[in-house]
Amino acid sequence: MEYRDNEVYFDTASNNLVKGSFTVSEFSITEGQDPKGHIYVGFTASCGSDGKFIFSIGRKGSSAVAKWFSQRVPANRTTFNHDPGELNFAMIGTLVLEFNGGRVCTFYNVALAQGHSGASNNWWFGGKQGMYNGSDTAIYGASSNGIVELASFLRGGNSVDHVKVTPKTF
Repeated sequence: MEYRDNEVYFDTASNNLVKGSFTVSEFSITEGQDPKGHIYVGFTASCGSDGKFIFSIGRKGSSAVAKWFSQRVPANRTTFNHDPGELNFAMIGTLVLEFNGGRVCTFYNVALAQGHSGASNNWWFGGKQGMYNGSDTAIYGASSNGIVELASFLRGGNSVDHVKVTPKTF
């Protein structure tokens, strides 16, 4: 087992991201791929304006992690609109993105997972409150100053480690 820096980027359409965080509330990791407990409930990864989050975990696909993911996030709540066969790891948590102008959007019960496709490790995006919207996108609602904001997340048809975020209501 080797720990690896698993990077996922959240890109914004107008490059207006200031910073972000992802706090883990639930997770599943293939057995033996995190013996030092790097990922745990309450773990928070942060990003700057580049949108890059790093999760230090080993990489080995398993159907058990994919099953865990599918039991919590139905296929129609992911960008791919189907269940994974194997995943290296999966996490559910709170994603907070701060945009220029002081707008802070909090997305609850967001699911991030890493699988494998061809010669690359690919990322899955979805969530308990998300909804597949066609063309590898999911629409997700965020709480922002007591108002629900909507954003579209694209994971597919782009680099395997990028999620494109397009705000819909601001």
